[in-house]
Amino acid sequence: MSRPFKFKQFTIQQEANAQKVGSDSMLLGASITGNFNRILDIGTGTGILALMLAQKNPLATVTAIEPDLASLNEAHLNFKASQFASQILAVHARLQEFGAMEKFDLIITNPPYFENSFLSIDNDRNRARHTNDLAVHELYECSSELLAEEGSLAIVIPADEEYNHLQRAAHEGLFPAKILRTIREDGTFKRSLITYTFNDTIDPELSEIIVKDANNKYSDAYIELTKDFYLKDLKKIQSNK
Repeated sequence: MSRPFKFKQFTIQQEANAQKVGSDSMLLGASITGNFNRILDIGTGTGILALMLAQKNPLATVTAIEPDLASLNEAHLNFKASQFASQILAVHARLQEFGAMEKFDLIITNPPYFENSFLSIDNDRNRARHTNDLAVHELYECSSELLAEEGSLAIVIPADEEYNHLQRAAHEGLFPAKILRTIREDGTFKRSLITYTFNDTIDPELSEIIVKDANNKYSDAYIELTKDFYLKDLKKIQSNK
């Protein structure tokens, strides 16, 4: 049984979801800057990104879509139990079949991204982690149709998939404005957090961050970036171990 994950302003129940709360989503949600009115969370899972963005944008409306009904129901319970319930709409839908009357000024997603890895015996985990239900080209095709002209698309992917994603995005007229890369202990890149816009005239802002150090402790940079969300003080927790 998975214990609820308590944050400063909301709690995440994560029993039904194959993908639990992790540093990828935390880093993605915390790193988004700007004020947004209409936000779309693709593949909401536990609802963590939708809740983080609602907290950061108290006047925004957030649409959270999820194709897995059990996951969506759990996310809906998380939304309903939070102070942001009136801001967030949970929708049972695949991105490929989702439509909206108005376009979004922020689309955010921690998508299924293991295109070439082996499937496990856990079908729910496969759907959450592999692109079988959402191919990379579909992600960008659909996102470009739903994104407002001045909007942003923010995703997190494995660093070794970065070139492929940049190529697919460019084919749909989306270009990187920011790229934040996480670093492993050996100095290689692990994840790429990319923010796209329709503007192809600027060089992307590049940055790096270490999530955990060689002693498996969260870095000061990660703690500072996510401090508005974690209920517990990560520095004190680590110093007591």
